[in-house]
Amino acid sequence: MIVQLLNKMRIFFWLVMILLGFACSDNAELLQQANRVSQDIKEQMAPDGREAIYKTNFYIDKNQTLVVSGETSLPEAKLALFSALEHRKIHLLDSMVLLPEKELGDLNWALVNLSVVNLRSKPKHSAELVSQAIMGTPVRVLKKQNSWYLIQTPDNYIAWVDRAALAFKTKEEMKQWRNSERVVFIPWFKLERDSIGKDVVTDLVAGSILELKRENSGFYWLTLPDGREIMVVKRDCELFNQWEQEKIEDASVLTKIAKQFMGRPYLWGGTSSKGVDCSGFVKSVYFMHGIILARDASLQFLHGDTISPEQGFRKLKEGDLVFFGRKATSDLPLKVTHVGMYMKDGEFIHSSGRVKINSFDSTADNYSDYRSISWLGGRRVLNRIGEAGVIRVAEHPWY
Repeated sequence: MIVQLLNKMRIFFWLVMILLGFACSDNAELLQQANRVSQDIKEQMAPDGREAIYKTNFYIDKNQTLVVSGETSLPEAKLALFSALEHRKIHLLDSMVLLPEKELGDLNWALVNLSVVNLRSKPKHSAELVSQAIMGTPVRVLKKQNSWYLIQTPDNYIAWVDRAALAFKTKEEMKQWRNSERVVFIPWFKLERDSIGKDVVTDLVAGSILELKRENSGFYWLTLPDGREIMVVKRDCELFNQWEQEKIEDASVLTKIAKQFMGRPYLWGGTSSKGVDCSGFVKSVYFMHGIILARDASLQFLHGDTISPEQGFRKLKEGDLVFFGRKATSDLPLKVTHVGMYMKDGEFIHSSGRVKINSFDSTADNYSDYRSISWLGGRRVLNRIGEAGVIRVAEHPWY
């Protein structure tokens, strides 16, 4: 009797183990399918974490329900994920956060409130400086961590900034700002005083965008994003609605602006007239003519018509971006590490130590053998204005 009971218990035990094994196998397959679908969506819609957030984590909860957690800045990516899984008859519980996070309330937009603000890789002052933004730049606020905010700039770049850098706005306030009369500040750097011209209120750098409140024959009275008022000489500004409509009819205007950066120091992460890195330099040159380029050299490399190294530098035209780095080998992929802008006659201008001019021509005094050997080709972005990575300010919905 006892032996029979023990045998039945063994059979029951093994049946339970087999069923659990099937369940574990099914769950493992379910998680694999969900992760494969999610990875496909990430590769299609959010391939680079510098420009979009898409993070998912799938798990089976205690009720044997598939759950997805994580976060994304792309509503369309989340919709695509759920649609793709539903199509495969995979049902799941939604714990995925759609940014901006709800805790921000209505204040999920902002304008940069300082002449130049530092954007960092992590929410702390000691973190890597990855980019900068200048006064009046509209940004999307994604989430908060202590006194730091994760923001997205008009070039899609995502980074952290401290609270003092921003003047927070509602969606309606941003609409009012877009409909207001504004000016673009042109000089590279100046200190500006209050409405009676007495006390210094702020410094401004080239490309700053400010609201125009009133004017007389020689001055504009402008409002900073947080409401402070300054008085600025008219000749230092251009009306925004005129500036944004200007077309680049002749690429020599880009060279003229680029040369005004000559000698300025290289600054890793810099994108202002106070200091620039290589991609920040070409980005700043184009922005002064109303064009928003992608932030990093490796991102800029993805946009524009290609001029290959095999075609040679003589196929380049003024205003083309020229890229440098590691050429692809059988063991390693191509890697972009540097960018400059082509001028004429074999010369290109770039930020490396300082903003300077070098040449592809081996007979020139300023020839750079190192840059010539590491040249990866060029990109003609002037032919692609209006496309992704080469957006006109006039066509950007945030402006």
